[in-house]
Amino acid sequence: MAITGIMVVKRSSKHINESLNSLKQLAEEILIADIGMSDELKIQLSSSASVKVIPFPPVPYVELIREKLKKMASNEYVLFLDPDEVLPPSLIEILRAGYAKYDYISIPRKNIIFGKWIQNSRWWPDYQIRLFKKNAVIWPTEIHHQPEAKGTELKLEQKEELAIIHHNYESIDEYLEKAIRYAKAQANEKIQSGQEYRLNSAVKDGLSEFISRYFAAKGYKDGMHGFVLSFLQMFYGFLVYFYYWEYKKYAVKNEEPTKEVKTFFAKGLYETIYWTPKKIIDRIISRLVKKLN
Repeated sequence: MAITGIMVVKRSSKHINESLNSLKQLAEEILIADIGMSDELKIQLSSSASVKVIPFPPVPYVELIREKLKKMASNEYVLFLDPDEVLPPSLIEILRAGYAKYDYISIPRKNIIFGKWIQNSRWWPDYQIRLFKKNAVIWPTEIHHQPEAKGTELKLEQKEELAIIHHNYESIDEYLEKAIRYAKAQANEKIQSGQEYRLNSAVKDGLSEFISRYFAAKGYKDGMHGFVLSFLQMFYGFLVYFYYWEYKKYAVKNEEPTKEVKTFFAKGLYETIYWTPKKIIDRIISRLVKKLN
């Protein structure tokens, strides 16, 4: 059974050729959704006989069109890959050998952020359903939601050589540019659905992001990378609310910012005091293990 590879491309990525070459190792047909490519890139990508470039209206995030693209595939199996992702040789080999036995495959993803592989902070193993039978997976249109899957699953081991290499955020500017775009889209979703979003929810979401990533998921093991990423993820929760507030014409009723500021710092202090001893103990154990080895 053949595979259709699908990629959504907005602008050129310095990894797109490497990404496309790895996709060609598995896919007989490749569909590229053009949501804002340059003419030069279109010509380059269209030069391959196996690649078909399909124009699409610009979208703020790929989940909005994945289901539509899936239905355009000629083959029973579909493989989604982003232009900043690369399939390593070992992963290609294991997928080629056994994908037809399963309805969908969960693949670990190695996120390289600010020049470093992030192995904690909930960034690893970051399982993604990317290779699947068309009728076994349905993609929701909500941002960053995992698809609904049914049937027989193959979940690959948490090994570096079996992970999609994701050249994720390469700079703070890139992170903020995407965060603004995603936050606007998420705030707009809440407005369009009539969902009320309160400041206390943003405070809860933001704190949960930082505590769960930096402490519970041991982001501190990633050093400054872990701290910066946990902080930025916390800020994102507030950013969604700020845009929601803006879309509401800066008029959200019955909000008490001072009360929520107190809650934020009090809860943050409580969680820090709770988790700090665990962090210290974890570091002591790690040092002992290194000495014993």
